[in-house]
Amino acid sequence: MNRFPRHPPPGLDPVLTEACVLAQRVLGAPDLFQRMSDCMERLREMFREGGPLASLRWPWEELVPPVERHIFRVMAEVEDTDEWREQLFERCAPDLVSPERLERLNEALRRELMSPERTADEKCALGVAVVELLAAPRHPPYSRRTQGMSMVSSLLMAQVDEWVERRQRVQAVVDEALGNTRDGGARPHAGFIRGVVTQPEVLEAALERAARVDPELMELMGRFEVGILGGILAGRTPKVLHGEEWLWVTAVLREHLEPGRVPETSGLALLRVLDARVQQAVLSRVEAAGRDRSSPPEAEQWFSWAYKVLVVRPVTFFEAFARAREAVLIERFAGEAEWVHELRRRERWRPEELEPYRLRLEAVGAPEAARCVQRLQAHLRGETPAGGWGFMT
Repeated sequence: MNRFPRHPPPGLDPVLTEACVLAQRVLGAPDLFQRMSDCMERLREMFREGGPLASLRWPWEELVPPVERHIFRVMAEVEDTDEWREQLFERCAPDLVSPERLERLNEALRRELMSPERTADEKCALGVAVVELLAAPRHPPYSRRTQGMSMVSSLLMAQVDEWVERRQRVQAVVDEALGNTRDGGARPHAGFIRGVVTQPEVLEAALERAARVDPELMELMGRFEVGILGGILAGRTPKVLHGEEWLWVTAVLREHLEPGRVPETSGLALLRVLDARVQQAVLSRVEAAGRDRSSPPEAEQWFSWAYKVLVVRPVTFFEAFARAREAVLIERFAGEAEWVHELRRRERWRPEELEPYRLRLEAVGAPEAARCVQRLQAHLRGETPAGGWGFMT
């Protein structure tokens, strides 16, 4: 606690002099640690929406991407709460802390310290914060353990806590509507993934309820949806689809996407035509990849957000791949991507044109993929199984 000056240095401006006097009252108190804790809690209260320090809050669209990119991996790596919060701050700080933001923080703290509207306890907390910030580094890297950064870290993590609480509240609404229970509180069970595929109308109703609970959060997720879909259209994605899945998506959705070619079809009807095994396989793969801590954080984040988009807007997700000119393919044999791209470029397909591809999949030991192509051939012949392609037993 010796990071604060015992006496105001000579020649200080009135604001810093006042801050040093108030900070010394805390340092000289017999219950020092409790007083410091109380000061930090008052700062967090002033930092909340509508509070006198609310202008210092990070915009949600700025805060959420780095937090979502790192939080699940950090929590999986570290069990101790203080330690994972420390690591999360250090991993997010390069995106969220800058010399300009520290200067804004300093100006706001000084301004509020001298405001007649602040209570004595609030002024004391502000004084401690102003003095602590004197020792904060003005250039990166920033660490929670660095002298002068504990207050900055506390405020950032307070807003992270708000985001986590909001997300959990909305997720609980969706889970309850879908009858979902989670493995360890985080991973959706297989029945949930199957239910998303086979009961999209139930999911739609659940999302409407979620939008009423927190419309701002749902709108924010919509912005990330745009980013994910834009990346798919531009071919900037990790490996997502197998060749036979891409062919199914193209076969079912391509005509729907061409104006004037076919009457407008509802999204639910399209999902029922799109092979349910394809839907379920892609959904499970994307969900698992979003939890893969061995992948780079950027890929992990992409899959994490892509899973949200796929659950919330499945037709839109698959439509983006149907529209994409190029995309990275999960290949089972050399040259498969070129083969699939050549098939996708055709205006119309005949079932027999897919037969060489089906036979090649069988030859390389991918029987389920070959059966998927066989189902696509049946679809192209106009054959429909009982209950439609979208229902599985």
